[in-house]
Amino acid sequence: MNQKKITLFCERTINFGFYSIAFFSAVSISATQIALTIILLSWTALMFIEKRIIFARTPLNYPILAYFCAVIIAALFGVNFIHSSKSISKLWIAFTFFAMLTFIPHITPCKDSLRSRLCAGFIEDIRMIRRLIYILLIATSITSIYGVLQHIFPGLDIARTEGRKVVQWTAEGGVASTGFFNHHMTFGGFLLLVFSLSFSLSLSRLQETVKSKQFFSLPAAYRLLPTILIFAGLISSMTRNAWMGALFAIIFIAIFKIKRKIISISALLLIFLLIPIILNISTIELPFINRFKSIFNISTNIERFYIWKGTIDMIMEHPLGVGMDNYSKAINDYRGKYSHKFSDGSDAHAHNTILTQAAEHGILGLFAFLWIWIVFFREGLKVYLKVRSQKPEARSQNERFVESIIIGGLGAIAGFHVAGIFEHNFGDAEVATIMWFIMGLVFLMGKITSNNTD
Repeated sequence: MNQKKITLFCERTINFGFYSIAFFSAVSISATQIALTIILLSWTALMFIEKRIIFARTPLNYPILAYFCAVIIAALFGVNFIHSSKSISKLWIAFTFFAMLTFIPHITPCKDSLRSRLCAGFIEDIRMIRRLIYILLIATSITSIYGVLQHIFPGLDIARTEGRKVVQWTAEGGVASTGFFNHHMTFGGFLLLVFSLSFSLSLSRLQETVKSKQFFSLPAAYRLLPTILIFAGLISSMTRNAWMGALFAIIFIAIFKIKRKIISISALLLIFLLIPIILNISTIELPFINRFKSIFNISTNIERFYIWKGTIDMIMEHPLGVGMDNYSKAINDYRGKYSHKFSDGSDAHAHNTILTQAAEHGILGLFAFLWIWIVFFREGLKVYLKVRSQKPEARSQNERFVESIIIGGLGAIAGFHVAGIFEHNFGDAEVATIMWFIMGLVFLMGKITSNNTD
């Protein structure tokens, strides 16, 4: 097999890997990680053929590198270096982001035919990005339908054998659906991210439908269907932090996409404030309504406050961090002063992403972690403003699609961090993988916009 054939094979393999991630992320973390491994192996083969480093330069390179360094420093000075050093390998899923940004169209002319192939990239144009997103939405819709069925028919878990069935009941009654995942919070966290992306696309399509006045047309129905199904799946997950994240994402996206901003923002904030009041005076007794009410009940969330207080004490005594995944090995030393009886599993993490980062990776790790998101939102908003700077009538359908992905992606990550106030969702591999994927989409839109305007 000659050099060109090997290159072409690697290109197609990388394409296959991206499509596989888009589909399997909603179904199987094992299959998703196999797909990412295939991409990385093909990537390595291409670098070997080219005899050079092929790696995207992005504004996040230095923040992410700084974060990795802080994680290593915390492991060295933590409470169990061997355990932390094994856990660091979990961060490899960040290559999902870099893989997407590495294999995109470039405008730099190439000198020879082989390099021309590499410079052309593998996510060749907006059509492939559309396909990736549609595959993701279809797969997530299927998973959501399964989750709704689990909620309606308690105990339903046809995806697993009898001994591995996952049935999780909430304190308020009702099954917390898990979909094809192993925990309802993983299911909810994943759906939150994809829902935000889908909601942004649907809002644009809804605006187009209103303009055309084709409310009952088939295209209008199927365009909104994924968002409705994913929202239903999100409700069935009974995951309160994901619900809060989704509400915030809806407001975030609507602020940017609805023209009459003052009216829309006021209406959304009013709805956001009235929801708990309406539900509290409601006589309807449904599990998901009772679950939502419990968000605003301090007595049912008191354990979170004790966990956070103990974590802050840990951070004060370990400013360099206890090391990755060492939280559970150290936290019990800081709980002795509380008479509260902690539930099983409450020592796994701080149930707060920021506190978990500070506890495990120290103050340096926390600053590096925050640096990543400051840069991400700064660059994302820059790209959005660049797209919006064009007159609406001058924007093509592709550019409106790009705008929806940018705002949907920013809203998804914003909602992710709101959910992270109550859960360490960054440490959940399934959720983190789709998070990196969506971050890659946002930056990918920036690259496409730059290429089209240069």
